[in-house]
Amino acid sequence: MGTELTIDELAAQVGMTVRNIRAHQSRGLLHPPRIVGRTGYYGDSHVGRLSQIRELQDEGLNLAAIARVLTDGTLTAVATGPFADVAPEYGKPGEVAERLGLELDDPVIQRSVDMGLITPEGDRIRIELPRLVAIAEQLRDVGVPLDAMLDVVEVVREASTQVARSFMKLADEHLVAKVVAESGGDLDQLTEAVERLHTQASGAIDVLFNQAMSAEIRTYLAPPSDDGDLEA
Repeated sequence: MGTELTIDELAAQVGMTVRNIRAHQSRGLLHPPRIVGRTGYYGDSHVGRLSQIRELQDEGLNLAAIARVLTDGTLTAVATGPFADVAPEYGKPGEVAERLGLELDDPVIQRSVDMGLITPEGDRIRIELPRLVAIAEQLRDVGVPLDAMLDVVEVVREASTQVARSFMKLADEHLVAKVVAESGGDLDQLTEAVERLHTQASGAIDVLFNQAMSAEIRTYLAPPSDDGDLEA
């Protein structure tokens, strides 16, 4: 279980008064605490949200503007848009299995469902990441089994989550409040800022991945060492 704070402890941690915290709750800026008996307990998400509010206020935004930025679902769509993949596709179960070179009862199909890569919807299959399925087809054509690819997908997904969190922490600490304050919450300006972040993050990942792959390939293709294991 993560952090659990009473409202007094929360106020002390974020440097706000209890009255201000209750006011932010009444405006819908802060979701309700977990109630145990008569006591409300606040967690890390509350601390993060109040820190956002404080930072935006420090940048000069009033509470009305902050409410618009933090509670409008449109902002989420704007912020995630540049990072969205192509739209999901649909197909018949047999068609999808055939594309992947599998039988319908192959355990790999269920594993793909469990990983959230495909989703059964009645008599059709929703392909959540069509580009990933296309890559799976290409690898299958050169002899790479889907199960082996899924092993790699799990590792890359976990690493990607950590990378995304790192970039989000960077943006939260150095960019978000500044961009929102300078734009006044204007969605077009926010879209441009997010698109720049997408380009910058993708570029950094591309450079570092290429460097890592180059090092791995060099290691793999390096000539064997001639000290130690040669027979006399």
